[in-house]
Amino acid sequence: MSKQSFSIALQRGTLHFLLIALSLITLFPLLWMLTSAFTPNDLIVQKALRLWPEEFTFSNFQSAAERYPIWWWLFNSVLTSTAITLGKLVISLPAGYAFARMEFRGKQFFFWVVIATMSFPTVLAIIPTYIGVVKIQAFDTYSAMIIPSIPYIGFYVFYFRQSFLSLPGEMFEAARIDGCGMWKQFTDIAIPNVLPAIAALSVISFMGAWNIYLWGQLVLEDTGRKTLTTGIAMFADIDGAQTPWGPLMATSLLSILPVLAMFLLAQRYIVEAFSAGTVEK
Repeated sequence: MSKQSFSIALQRGTLHFLLIALSLITLFPLLWMLTSAFTPNDLIVQKALRLWPEEFTFSNFQSAAERYPIWWWLFNSVLTSTAITLGKLVISLPAGYAFARMEFRGKQFFFWVVIATMSFPTVLAIIPTYIGVVKIQAFDTYSAMIIPSIPYIGFYVFYFRQSFLSLPGEMFEAARIDGCGMWKQFTDIAIPNVLPAIAALSVISFMGAWNIYLWGQLVLEDTGRKTLTTGIAMFADIDGAQTPWGPLMATSLLSILPVLAMFLLAQRYIVEAFSAGTVEK
């Protein structure tokens, strides 16, 4: 083996070793959470750190359900995250298509207004939004969690616009010649050709909605209406008692499984969407 080939192999081997080490460091907390979720609560802090439960049990899930309505929290998380994701898609898809394929007065101005919203810190809108929610008597409802979270779609509109612009214009021209209206072109031609982008942004939106914490803590007061993200914090508020690590880890595991499953199912579409070119044609 030549010195150059040996040097390249050494560099690749070092890079792979570092990536594997970083991956293990990143995955270790998840592995500890998984182990703790199936380890009896009284053994978690008494035994030495183990990467596999010495005594496998499902009692932590039962204990968590006895303390708090974690299954309702799971339902609330799925409901609100799905509604927010659908709301974002219903608005951003037609908006992106309009900015890409339609001509109307003020098109560029309104597009740059949408782009400008991407730099607007969402935390600045929390207080006025909270006041509005209280005034319309929507506090502590699913609507208070869902509706204010939908309008943050600047990136979605931009990405869908670029995706629609990347489609060959000849397709739309042929459709117009065949008598297809603008809506028909949107539903039958544009959307089927950007399914990877829709899948990718759906996962991103769902994950973002699933992890909403601060806003959920502000507008969801009833224990039964909380989501998993906001409800987990209640395990740390037990009147000075020791934190129940087993039920807490079981609930935490429950909170990541739906998102992880959704990501794994749509992984191929995500890679395809973000590796595809979005050059205007």
